Amino acid sequence: MDQQESNRQPNRDQNDYLKLSRSVLLNHYRTEVKKSRDKSKFNKISDFFTKRVWSWFYYYITSRFGPNCSYTTYNSQDTGIYKLSNSGADAKPTIIAIAADWGTDTKDSFEIAREIKGHSPDYTIHMGDTYYVGAPHEIDLNFVNENSPWVRGSKGSFAVLGNHEMYARGVAFFERQLPTLGLSNEAGKYTGQKAGFFCLENDYWRILGLDTGYHSIGKVPILEMLPWFAPDCHFDEKLIMWLYEQVKLDNPGDKRGLVILTHHQYISAFKDETEYLVPAEQLAKLIGKDRPVIWIWGHEHKLSVYEKAQVKNGITAYGRCIGHGGMPIELESTSFRRNSKNYGETKLVMVDKRVRSGKGTWPLGYNGYVILSVNNEKLEISYHDVDKRLFSEYWEADIETGKIKGSIDIDLPGLETTVSKHISDAVK
Repeated sequence: MDQQESNRQPNRDQNDYLKLSRSVLLNHYRTEVKKSRDKSKFNKISDFFTKRVWSWFYYYITSRFGPNCSYTTYNSQDTGIYKLSNSGADAKPTIIAIAADWGTDTKDSFEIAREIKGHSPDYTIHMGDTYYVGAPHEIDLNFVNENSPWVRGSKGSFAVLGNHEMYARGVAFFERQLPTLGLSNEAGKYTGQKAGFFCLENDYWRILGLDTGYHSIGKVPILEMLPWFAPDCHFDEKLIMWLYEQVKLDNPGDKRGLVILTHHQYISAFKDETEYLVPAEQLAKLIGKDRPVIWIWGHEHKLSVYEKAQVKNGITAYGRCIGHGGMPIELESTSFRRNSKNYGETKLVMVDKRVRSGKGTWPLGYNGYVILSVNNEKLEISYHDVDKRLFSEYWEADIETGKIKGSIDIDLPGLETTVSKHISDAVK
């Protein structure tokens, strides 16, 4: 597939997503309702009850009780490990643009795509969630069609699963989206991403896109709401084998810095948000509990930054949430209220609660994205909204000791830290 230029208008508005639940049933309902969007009010109601209610019922039942799309992995010809080209003192940095929870097909997601394009990225990465349910037409509109807004990097583009793609069993993600991604060849064609995970690396850093989405949805409605049956977002066995056999992440002699990218969070400071500890425990079996990594995730629709944390048998991580790629940032929702029972509550350093003007009576925040600039041992992580750069982290990897050292600068006084925290705590 070639890189496309989008000149179409969005099909949806952020109002379509306000107060969106994570119920599979209700997300399928919203998908079917939006299929009747161009009809008059009377015809919309008639269309829903004569056509959409049956498709809603059908897609919900098949998504809950039908088999998930088969889980693919890599082979000896394509290992899923891709070398970043920069090397030498005068090397040009590799630019990687990352957005999460971006696939909304709204004016706001289009704005983010245009901002990303302005950075001329070498690689782009979507960290999951195409709304409402990752249905074929939703994947196509956001990523696949000729006028789809997703920006592919000049050298490649990748994606990991969120839970919303799995509301439709991951079929469109694996069978429609991934074949249009991957590396760009000499002819400018994208050769396809062969699995829902990947590694980009140089001699000092490894950037691992890992899949927490495939096992994020239970198969027994109602029971999955009970703690004993709740999905834990664990890494699939095929992914774990890839980390052992291809990436060799358990090699004690490889002390490169690690950046982990997943859709779901390790920790959270907020109400109604789950802390998914199992993936962190799986990683600890490979690298130990004490080796610090940078872990960037989405899922929660906000920008938040945590200090270094290690929970139970999980790894040590500097956590960053960037789930503000396309969904409305509902500042007065319960997802911005703190939860003292969560491990992440005492580790929160900053959450972006700025109100974006011109967004109506319901206060909404800013959408945004992240730019990684990788140059040998140096890694810059810059955080952007639709108007400006907010702040940057500067990291350096020591491949002799396995340590990573960071500093941070902030350009915007409106980004307030939590009580008793300083922004520098995010990199200590």
